[in-house]
Amino acid sequence: MDHPLFHKLPEPEQQYIANLEKTYHFSFQEQRQLLETASDLIQWQKGPLSSWIDENKANKVQGSRRAKLLVSDLLAKVQKERQKPTDYSDFSPEQRLPDKYQSILVTADKLMGRCPCPVEGEKTRCCNLKTLDAVQQCAFGCSYCSIQSFYNSHQIQVVGNLKERLESIELDEDTWHIGTGQSSDSLLWGNDYGTLDALCILAKRYPGTIIELKTKSQRTDWTQMPSLPKNIVATWSLNAPTIIEKEEHLTASLEGRIEAARKAADKGIPIGFHLHPMVYFEGWQQEYKKVIDLVTATFDASELVLFSFGTLTFTKAVLKELREQHRESRILDMDLTAAAGKYSYPLATKREMFSFAYAQFPRIWKEEGPFFYLCMEDPSLWEPTFGYSYENDRLFEAAMKSAYTATIECFRKVNDPVSYL
Repeated sequence: MDHPLFHKLPEPEQQYIANLEKTYHFSFQEQRQLLETASDLIQWQKGPLSSWIDENKANKVQGSRRAKLLVSDLLAKVQKERQKPTDYSDFSPEQRLPDKYQSILVTADKLMGRCPCPVEGEKTRCCNLKTLDAVQQCAFGCSYCSIQSFYNSHQIQVVGNLKERLESIELDEDTWHIGTGQSSDSLLWGNDYGTLDALCILAKRYPGTIIELKTKSQRTDWTQMPSLPKNIVATWSLNAPTIIEKEEHLTASLEGRIEAARKAADKGIPIGFHLHPMVYFEGWQQEYKKVIDLVTATFDASELVLFSFGTLTFTKAVLKELREQHRESRILDMDLTAAAGKYSYPLATKREMFSFAYAQFPRIWKEEGPFFYLCMEDPSLWEPTFGYSYENDRLFEAAMKSAYTATIECFRKVNDPVSYL
């Protein structure tokens, strides 16, 4: 077979599929489906492919119909598996420690970008987030992460002249919210390379622009930095303990992330959380309730700027990369459904997960707490989740900007009351 995925499979699987090909003479499309399925089953620890193939059923028909029946029967079985909540009870991946990373300083020609929401039309509700790539590549090992496929997997590239660049950069007029977690974890390296010092310069130059540092770490030494501008917001991506343990390798535990956020809040730093990506697995209700209960027990509603929900979303390129890596993971053991040019859960599954999660928050959190929103999700999901929706991206962005600005202004008044006298 000429398909590149064939040569990524273990030798026994290659031999088995090659023997099938001699008997059934699959079309190119059927070959691709067999190879992708074999790869998925290996990663899920649910292989080999032969245990899912029923040649007796295929031999009941003649000619090219045999190959078609064999593959369609296989895909039907796997799809039935995908539609169920993922079972992690018998899944124990080996800890995938990344290679020793080499950190290098680079000179970046381009710093600014935009969030990955679709550009054309309003297939997802988009907040017009701008991105700033101060660091490229991440040392965490999340199985679903697309960053690993974007950059050299062995190098952490840090913009060495970031301070000089941010002292002179001119932001576009519509830039009010910048995220630094698109190409790396924002706080994993703290201020080791002077990155936060440089971002503080930008924050002070543009006090009306919110700079968000998004992380899965528990590092807190950066909170000791003097005079962090209040328009720098630290946010933590949260997940169910099972997903953190089995899919978010090397990241901080749920408790570690919450403790770090608590320390930041105690220092007067505006904070927020992203329950993202939510995963549809056996026990998801109990575990995501635990996450939200921990947040609401640890923080007052007024201490948070934002709380978002989102779930797994993959491009074709990322799916291809994940399959070729052959890392043990059940993250693709899901009902992959077309969604705004990408692949995600069916809308019905998302409605169930998001509405359940939001329902766990006390009433005061919904009335006086953070700005709740769905990240990169279909507009039809807002009403079932929150009981309200935004007619278009412009109104969503305006509401977010107003809420963020008001909350951060309160932080300024509380932590620097003299300037308001």
